[in-house]
Amino acid sequence: MTDWDRVDKLRAEDQSWSEIAADPKVGFSAGAGADPGRALKTMYLSRRARGKGGRSKKERAAAAAEKGSKRSYRGIVIALVAMGLLVGSVSGYLILVHPNPPSSNLITYCGGEGQVEHYHILLIIIDSGSQQPLPYVPGQFADVGYLDQAGFTNPNYYCPNAGIHALHTHDGSGIVHAELPGSIVATGVTPTLADFFTIWGEPLDTGHVWSFSGKVTATMLDLDTKAKTDWSSNPGKIPFYVPAGGGLANAYTIPQTWIFSGQYGSGSSANQFGGEMIWLNITPSASPIATSVAAPHGVGPAAAHLGQPFSGRSTPATLSPGAAWGEFGLLGSAVALSEPAATLRPVG
Repeated sequence: MTDWDRVDKLRAEDQSWSEIAADPKVGFSAGAGADPGRALKTMYLSRRARGKGGRSKKERAAAAAEKGSKRSYRGIVIALVAMGLLVGSVSGYLILVHPNPPSSNLITYCGGEGQVEHYHILLIIIDSGSQQPLPYVPGQFADVGYLDQAGFTNPNYYCPNAGIHALHTHDGSGIVHAELPGSIVATGVTPTLADFFTIWGEPLDTGHVWSFSGKVTATMLDLDTKAKTDWSSNPGKIPFYVPAGGGLANAYTIPQTWIFSGQYGSGSSANQFGGEMIWLNITPSASPIATSVAAPHGVGPAAAHLGQPFSGRSTPATLSPGAAWGEFGLLGSAVALSEPAATLRPVG
């Protein structure tokens, strides 16, 4: 069993994660093939994100007592503020009681999980007919919008203290989590695909998606309304809409064929999503459509299990939004694999 007290002690002595993991008194054991230092750091940060940190029971009890003392002190402050209100000091009250309001900026917000709204979107990126999993590191708590590393999170928006962005992923499946705190919900803002790509730190426009370039065809399917919309003229404006059942509704079973049958994770979403599917099809303008491509970052499965980012998969070029229309019974029994452009509703 890992001795988290000793981990904290060795960290205070500026020892590296690899040195700490190798300390026999720490008692840490990494999984087969995993880097011990990286694995220990990931587990430590995950515990801290859940409020456990690396502290012992005694330290947590002391922290709770300190928190109780702070609450008592806060009660005194509130009483004093109430007295100020009697003489018209309303502005002073607001400053004292609400010194640090929660962030309401969707892009810069960093916090915890389990928010006022929590729903899932399925993002499907297809380059030259080959579907691509999103970047991920096996065994990590989360990836895009969590890892403070270029290629996962915009370096301008790294989260301090192991925080996580309101828009993030937990694996390479394509399931995007929209977890909005009350401070953001209160603004009435609707997240967009551009917001997710901004947090990710990757380009998105009519000629670029992530590390791919070419003509971009963007299509959205709304399983609540059965509407399919062509957003090719401005893919960044695709809204991450709140499902019909509300901000916590994930009423639809994720189609396994569109998340690689779980090969890169199942979305960390209990196999459910909110019913919004987004296709970004990239057709290189200077070369014919291929049936498969290399991994976007040139990293294969073997490297992935060493803790390196992995993305890339060959998928039959016949996959298209039309397959999903048929899977959810939107076009009747006879469904073509290629969705006619005339059936899509364009958005300017």
